Amino acid sequence: MNKVATACALVIGAGLLVSTSPGPEASPKDKLLAPGKLKLAGRYVRCGQARTLISHTFWDYGGAKKGVIILNPQKLEGLSDTVRLYVYAHECGHQIFGPRETRADCYAVERGKREGWLTESGMDEICTFLEPHPGDWVHPPGPKRCEIMRKCFAKAKPRRAQN
Repeated sequence: MNKVATACALVIGAGLLVSTSPGPEASPKDKLLAPGKLKLAGRYVRCGQARTLISHTFWDYGGAKKGVIILNPQKLEGLSDTVRLYVYAHECGHQIFGPRETRADCYAVERGKREGWLTESGMDEICTFLEPHPGDWVHPPGPKRCEIMRKCFAKAKPRRAQN
């Protein structure tokens, strides 16, 4: 992997991976799931036609490459349901909008509010998760990232009432 690809990958919760295979470190326990077959935080999640690679050796919480969302179950294990769903939705945002981190963040919180799994207290959980991140060349520092996401959350449409 070149320096740019490595730098893109070294971020908390949102690496945009540019390689096209899981790599030599893939574990026999790794599993590739069809769209809509992943159950996360008690609900089935889907991101269009993107598959989900459950990788026990992936270095971060989640990542994305064209057509695949990568999740590390060991890293996600200690997180709240809301933060797990945020990680997945953030990586889904990369499927739709490409490498734009802030846009992927906004997509995740807009989706969460629309689907009903993200509330104000859930935003607090996400912000607590991101707070320690100092930022890098693709991500704002955690507090700034949270500030931007809170604005996106405030503008997002809430879940529609079921009749």
